[in-house]
Amino acid sequence: STPRPITRGVPQGSVLGPVLFILFTNDFPRYMQDYCETVMYADDTVLLLGRPRAEQLEIDSYIALNMAIQYCSNNDLVVNKSKTKQLVLGRHSKNTERLPELEEINTTEYLGVTLDDKISWTAHINNLCNKLSTGLFVIRRMKNVGDMMTLKITYHALFESHLRYGIAVWGGTTAGNLQRVLVLQKRAIRTLYNLKPRESCREAFQKLRI
Repeated sequence: STPRPITRGVPQGSVLGPVLFILFTNDFPRYMQDYCETVMYADDTVLLLGRPRAEQLEIDSYIALNMAIQYCSNNDLVVNKSKTKQLVLGRHSKNTERLPELEEINTTEYLGVTLDDKISWTAHINNLCNKLSTGLFVIRRMKNVGDMMTLKITYHALFESHLRYGIAVWGGTTAGNLQRVLVLQKRAIRTLYNLKPRESCREAFQKLRI
């Protein structure tokens, strides 16, 4: 094929693509600073707004969304409307009018943490418990073929890594949710030390320094 000049955009899959995109959109937070807070990671962008009154939040949200759309239009960028959602957080979220242009969601996953509109972290705990259950299954399978060192490596890689991720954020969830996580962790520790289901694992925690 013959070479052709590119006057806009970045070829998909190129090595410089992510770097050029970040440089290209580097001024977006400053552009939006009078309207909302922005959180950007690669090509994911979040607009954050918090207001004491619902009426002001509705107005400012509408303005911020349209300013973001205008920025994209001015810079030959396309907003993916199918991936653009709105999530209203808080106990009184039902009193806030939604933006009709955007689909409303109750939960969303951002950087590996699942947020819900009630900020209860129950949705995140549900996802976390699924991952921990998968890790526990692997640990039990490895129990038959690996030594203690291999089992500890498996535990840290497939169980504790998920458990620790974002714990500073979701660790303030309800005692019931924390108990669900603790039960799975105790099962994993009992598996490592070949303890019975009802046998105390306190000493095993201390020996593993967990």
